[in-house]
This record gives sequence, structure tokens and C-alpha cells, in this order.
Amino acid sequence: MTADHAAGMTAGHAAGRLAEVGPADRLRALRSVREGKVFTLGMDLFGRTPAPRYPDSPVPLHIVYQDWSHYEKGTLHPDAGNVGWVDDGVLLNCHGGTHLDAMGHVIVDGTIAGGVAASSTVGGLAHADVAEIARLGVLCRGVLVDLCRGGDGSPLARDHQVSVGEVEACLRDQDVEIEPGDMLLLRTGSLERYRSEGSVAFFTDYSEPGLSCEEDLFEWVDAHRVLGIGSDTLANELPRDPATHEQFCLHHHLLRDRGLQFHEVLWLAELAADCAADGRYVGLYVASPLKLVGASGSPVNPLFVK
Repeated sequence: MTADHAAGMTAGHAAGRLAEVGPADRLRALRSVREGKVFTLGMDLFGRTPAPRYPDSPVPLHIVYQDWSHYEKGTLHPDAGNVGWVDDGVLLNCHGGTHLDAMGHVIVDGTIAGGVAASSTVGGLAHADVAEIARLGVLCRGVLVDLCRGGDGSPLARDHQVSVGEVEACLRDQDVEIEPGDMLLLRTGSLERYRSEGSVAFFTDYSEPGLSCEEDLFEWVDAHRVLGIGSDTLANELPRDPATHEQFCLHHHLLRDRGLQFHEVLWLAELAADCAADGRYVGLYVASPLKLVGASGSPVNPLFVK
């Protein structure tokens, strides 16, 4: 089977390339665990250092329905045994904070993944929603590609185009070979910049480093049968391609057309420090979205286990 044919087959599946992952692939991923060290890659949604969000996105809300104040005021009374409860809820953007994208997230020329008409998205995705990914679960081998490791370790420039050659050079330096079904986690330092600059400065003339939209990249991910790409950026790619000026080009060509997983806003700093210390950049990667029927994405707190 040619890479192009395989890409076309999985792109039409509601879960993309994830549908190719079988028990043998999961067992291979589990064998990458040696010490049982766990790194959580999700960013805080509330608190002092919340994850970034696009300025035009809704503000996430944490709503407390009942707490101790209700008992103090007498609007609620403890149950038998003097037992009380705290209850709350949240209002979240499916693409806010650390999250993954559904295959039906992107519309191009009036169609979504698999050539399905965009009319299927009205009122919620009838095809290729995030619940399709959630029913399978993402459990695979994860490979950190620490693009900040060279030089002085500073974040990449805002408009830095990450080429396939740069990724390959980084992997050689880390002594890692890509295997079919791997999830690549690209560290650019963008979230560290966000924390140091603050939201206003970060989104002024907004851009982030990311993969460039080039045919070499498409051929590379097909040849290596990469399962997906995650990064410490909001989009995994340059927001606007400098050559074509197309916005979010890779969401079109990799997510929609080839069925790659897209996981975004991953906090990778602590994982990167540990990988640099022990020289191991490979581990078990687990990301389980919520079964949000009809949704185009889901918040997630991925785990990387070494």
C-alpha cells in the first residue's frame, strides 16, 4: 500500500489515523515505560497561571453551586451524620487550554474529513466528532522533540518556521528513531514565553513558532506513518503561512486530509528537563478526551510516562 493510498483511507475515518492503532501497537507503547515516572502535560484552566486562549474566545468559567457558605447562611443543612457537600461546574471552550481536535474540526471548500459535506456540522458534528476519538482513546508511543535544546535553550522566535530537516536533526541529536504510530511532541518554548510576557504582550502581533506548510512535511509524516503532532503552542503550526498566506494550513493538510491527531497547548517544560537529564525522549503517551457527542474538540490532560 502506498503512503498516499494509506493516507486517503484513514483520512476518511471518523478518528483518522487513530483507527489504525491496534493492540500490538499499544503493547509496544507500554514497553517504552521503564521507571514509572509520570508527567502531566495539561495546563491549569483556572488559578494564577491559566492556559492561554485566543482573545476572541469565551472566558472559561468555574461556577460553584454550593459550598460551606451555603451551610453558614442556613440555605442548606447538613445531611444525616452532619455531612455536607461542595458542588460546582465549568463552562469551557472545546479548544481552550490543553485540548485535542476532532477530525471534523476543519472545513475546506465546503467539506470536512472524508469529503463529508460541511452541512453535517450544523448544530454539532454529525460526523467525525471528538467522541469518535474518545471511544478509541489515544495510547501510543510519545516522542519529545525538544527544539529548544540547542543554543541557549531560549524559546524559538515567534515567527520561526520549523522545517522537517530541523525535526530530523533534533531527533538524531536525541538518538531517537521515529516508529509508525508515534505521537510527536514539539517543544518550542512558546508557553514559557506566554508565562513570562503575559497575555497582552503575547497576543500583540500574534504569531507562534511552528511547522511550516511544505510538501516535504506531508511526505515525511506519510512515510513514517506518524500518528499525530502535539506542541506547546495553540495551533502546532505558524498561524499564517508566509509563502501562501493561508491560515492554519496544516490543520487543512494534516488533520483534515490525512487524519493526524492534533494536540495543542501542552506544557512540556518539566518533561524536557527530565529527558535532558536522563537522555530518554521516548515514553508512553496517553490522552483521553471526554465523550462530547457532536463536539469539535475536547479539553484533555495528557500523560507522558517514562
